[in-house]
Amino acid sequence: MEHVSAEVHRAVDNIAQIVRRDGGVLDLRTFDATTGELVVTFGQAASEDCVACTIDEPMVRAFLEEAVRAQGVELTALHIQSPAG
Repeated sequence: MEHVSAEVHRAVDNIAQIVRRDGGVLDLRTFDATTGELVVTFGQAASEDCVACTIDEPMVRAFLEEAVRAQGVELTALHIQSPAG
C-alpha cells in the first residue's frame, strides 16, 4: 500500500508543477490506498494575476486521472476541492 501511495504522490506532484507554471495551485489532501479515493485541492490564479491561464478543473481532473493511471494505480474516486478561504 505504501508503494501505491508514493506513486500517487508522485503523479500529483508532477501535475502540480504544471498547474503552478499556469499560476494555479494543486495540493494532495488525502489518498486512501485501500479504497482508491483521492482528494486534492485546486485553485486557479486570481484573474488579475492570470493573462493566459488555460488549466481549469476539468483539465486538472483529466491530467490527474491519466498521471495516476500511468503509475499503475486505478482511482475509484477523485474529489477536487477549492482551497479553503
